[in-house]
Amino acid sequence: MHKMLHSMESEDPFEDDDQPRITWHNSRKPIEVDERQELGEDVYSLIFVAPIYGRTFLFALYVVFLKLMLFSLLALDLYRKSQGNFSDKDNLTRITQFFLIPVAVAMQEDLMSVYARLANVKYDQDILEISPYATPSKFALSFLLRFADGLYSLILNFILLLITDEVLNLFLNFAALGFLQSIDDVAFSVVANGYLGDKMESRAELVRDISLPRRRGDSFTNALDSILFFSTCSVMFGIYVFVLVRDERDNSS
Repeated sequence: MHKMLHSMESEDPFEDDDQPRITWHNSRKPIEVDERQELGEDVYSLIFVAPIYGRTFLFALYVVFLKLMLFSLLALDLYRKSQGNFSDKDNLTRITQFFLIPVAVAMQEDLMSVYARLANVKYDQDILEISPYATPSKFALSFLLRFADGLYSLILNFILLLITDEVLNLFLNFAALGFLQSIDDVAFSVVANGYLGDKMESRAELVRDISLPRRRGDSFTNALDSILFFSTCSVMFGIYVFVLVRDERDNSS
């Protein structure tokens, strides 16, 4: 009886000798990379898919220029307050500014989107079957406007970072700029929810239906987004060090 119980305990009724044992090493599956990426829900995508001179296209352009105008008004106010003076900051503020530089770059959603798409996606002629107005020239236009928006926002963010005197104000200014940067996303949401008419809402639905094919390039092309990100951070750090050196030189003279 004891031998029978021992044999029953040693045998696993669920174990099949013909099947390979699953371990941590051989149970892992290769990660599947999505071959296409969504277009993105913002007014730049509306510019891409909408017909020129249509209400959707003109509204999207209006939102872009409204955003750039608000950035310009902020730039004029920054110039009036700073007069090019970035000096006389305490050490705590300087340290906080240093660590916030990569955050300021990463916060530029439109600029980061341009970097990522340059490295990872490309135009597809099949998109014309979904929207005949989504031409390569419109694709380039949407990229150019998105890049201008992101770069302009980054410059203003960096200037604001340099002229701010207190740590708390640094975070408050970042929050305010985050609001301005989200205007194009809010505008798309207004269109997609049908507040501006069914015709414009259908254009927003087209944006959701369109995806971009993944770019298959060499290792440099695939790493281009990382290269551009770190290059931008390096430029910002370089300007920051230049301002610090000039500040120290002015204080010592």
